[in-house]
Parts: sequence; structure tokens; C-alpha cells
Amino acid sequence: MITKAYKETISWLVRTPLLWVSGLFAGVAMSLVIWLEFTGGMFIAGKIAMLSVIVFPFFVGMVNLILHTGASDKKALIDRALRSYFPIVLPCVIQAGFVIILAMLLSIPFSIMGFGDDPYILTGLMIGITVPALLFSLYIDNVAVCEKTKIFETLKKSMELVGRNFFGAIGYLLLSGITIIGVSFFGAFLWGVILADRFTQFIDMNLTTQQEVFSQYTFADWQGLIGPEGILATAILFGLITFILTPFLLVFKYQCYHEISQDTPVTAAVSGEYDEKGRWYKY
Repeated sequence: MITKAYKETISWLVRTPLLWVSGLFAGVAMSLVIWLEFTGGMFIAGKIAMLSVIVFPFFVGMVNLILHTGASDKKALIDRALRSYFPIVLPCVIQAGFVIILAMLLSIPFSIMGFGDDPYILTGLMIGITVPALLFSLYIDNVAVCEKTKIFETLKKSMELVGRNFFGAIGYLLLSGITIIGVSFFGAFLWGVILADRFTQFIDMNLTTQQEVFSQYTFADWQGLIGPEGILATAILFGLITFILTPFLLVFKYQCYHEISQDTPVTAAVSGEYDEKGRWYKY
């Protein structure tokens, strides 16, 4: 299933340029945020990042609609993506609320036992709650857009789909992680090639010494080291990586959802009634 979904993802991305709009939005936002942070506009960068997160579900809905319906009319697509915004966002908000409430309730026994200030215990608690919650809500956007379900039905269906093919969901996460690492390493290689002349002074140092030096670098030190051109190159490369990964992850997740949905047996509804002795009579 995962292999087929991966191949279908590549195929969709090659033949459907409209899917890359989500990557274009995310890439431009990422480049702008990185550039502003390095040039002293951290306040504006934070606002842009927050606004981008708020707007992003619109593009998630658009990708799902393109894949589910094959729609290409831009006006109709925008209209339907806007209508799918809250069906995607609201289940995520409810899920986040459940995670926060559950974390607060479970932290009470730890506080009573004297572990309330232990950062390792609290971190482990949050990981133990957040990871399963994120895993079982993997297909929220796909279910909300493609099946037009209500909030709690969306959460329930996502959990059912993940439970039906748990290893498929794990496979998606693993392959996605490998792809992210691969693309990130490629971006890091390009970054090193472009800014190689800025690091010539560290060539004669061994790896341990380099790590010690760089670990002491402040944000201002990095700004001075790479310079304005380096800051611009860094922002562009971050944007390029985001541009590539965003549509890939969204399309790949939809393909996994699609494969699981196809494997779901469809049971025809049978009408009938029970008599006074509890016997079933089919109409």
C-alpha cells in the first residue's frame, strides 16, 4: 500500500502543477520569516508565521479537493476550499483541547507524588499523550474534505482508519521522515556550497573544535559570519525545501488515506424489523 501510494504521489505531483500552489505559499512564507528573523524583524516574522498557520488549512483543503474530485476550475476550487476550512480546523482544535485537558488531569497524580516540577517526567507525559493523538488524527483533513463529516464523526473516522491500517500510518510517517531528511540534507549541501568561502577559516579545525566554536556562536555571530548574501541564500534555501516538502507530504497522506478507504468493505444496509419474539424479518 505504501509503495503504491508513494508512486501515485510522485505521479500526481508531476502531472498536476496546481498542487504546487500549497508549496509555493508555504515556501514564500518560510523564506520571508527566516529573512526577517535574521534582519531584525522578529516581531513581524512572528506575525507572518502565525498568519501563515491560520491560512494554511485553506491550501490543505484545496489539495484534498484536487485529488478527490480532480477539480481544475480555479474559481470553484477556491470557493470549495474556503467552505472546507472550518471542517478541517475545528476537529483539530477539539483534538488539541482534549490533549491539553488530558495532560492537566494526568499531571495531578504526578504532582501529588512530588514529580510536578520534574521536566523529564512532564516531557515524557506530554510525548505520551501528544504522539498517539497526532497519529490517530492523521487523516482528519482527508476525512473532513472528502467525506464531509461532522466534527466528532471526523475524529472518529480518522481513528478508525488509522486503527484499520496502523502500520500503514507508521509507514507514511517513516517514509515522510526519510524524505524530509533527504531533502534537508540536499538543501544543507547546497547551503554549504554557496557559503563555502565563509567557512574557510574553520577548515583546519577538527570536528570537535568546530562544534565547540559553533556552540558558542550567538545569533549576532551567525549574522556577521554569513553576511547579507548568506542570509538571503539561507532564506531562499529554507523556502525551497519547504516548497518541495509541503505538497509532497499532503499528497502522500491523501494517497495513504485513499488506499485505506478503498480497502474498507462496503456493507449494504438491510431493512427489516424484529417481531415480539425477537426474530428478525428482512423486508
